[in-house]
Amino acid sequence: MPQINLAASENAFRAIFDAYRDTINFSASNAGDFGPFSAAYSAGIRLEGGTVDLENSPDQVKISELDVVIDPLSLTLGIDIPSVCVGGFCIVPNPFGGCLVRLPRICLFEADPDISTTIDLGGLIESEISGAFDMKVSYFNNPDRAGLTDHQAHFAAKTNEWQLKLDPRWLDIDLIDISDTVGNILDSVIDNLVDGLLGGLPGWVKDAVRWILGGMADLIRGILDLADDVDEWLSNLLGTSLGLFDFIATWVADYFANREPVFSIEDPYPVIKAGSLIPVLIPIKNLSTDITDVELVVSADIG
Repeated sequence: MPQINLAASENAFRAIFDAYRDTINFSASNAGDFGPFSAAYSAGIRLEGGTVDLENSPDQVKISELDVVIDPLSLTLGIDIPSVCVGGFCIVPNPFGGCLVRLPRICLFEADPDISTTIDLGGLIESEISGAFDMKVSYFNNPDRAGLTDHQAHFAAKTNEWQLKLDPRWLDIDLIDISDTVGNILDSVIDNLVDGLLGGLPGWVKDAVRWILGGMADLIRGILDLADDVDEWLSNLLGTSLGLFDFIATWVADYFANREPVFSIEDPYPVIKAGSLIPVLIPIKNLSTDITDVELVVSADIG
């Protein structure tokens, strides 16, 4: 049976992948309740950069240091402070029993959460994806082609396709860096929360609450379990507790392997397209790929 061979050099395949990568963007969100505090994030994610290599032994496409850009990224923290009641004691006792004048009784921090704040962390977290991929061949029967001839489907861009997808052999995502400014942002947030928590209350109430609870900033840091290593705290919160990085890796792997092809070949394949000529469409069968260190070769039977 006659055969057709198409080849893309490693540089050409890199250009194909770059165009494919630049179409990928998605969003993620999650929330969790961790005892005295809650957290939720909302993120937009896209991919940039990366190095693509074709490897012959074994046949695979290797992608290294593909940048994961997480921007925007908002983190909402809810904090439940232990309830505190002050006042209510008698300042003018009644000599005949009871009390003539009492200080008002004020109870604070009875909501859950008592305070909530959203922090903008967009562009402050750097991570990378690396992996090795098989070139998976699949056939797509276009449902929009129904009732059309081959030429009608061709001119309407509704043809069936052979699709080449990147099927991961392995895929890793690494957290590379969290900006030093994140620690300053969190410290500023805590300071603002402390300033705002007791705002508008009488001075004696503020003094009483501070005496009962101790240092408010230390209390909030303790509720958040916010250690001196802010990078580790944020990494554990987003990565382990809320699962952001696992979600990214799973989504990217599924997108590559099952959603969009990195390259597709129309079936039947047009072999004459110049000028005003009606193209000659040739059925393609038994598509296969071969990866060398310098090119990707696609072979198929004709007819």
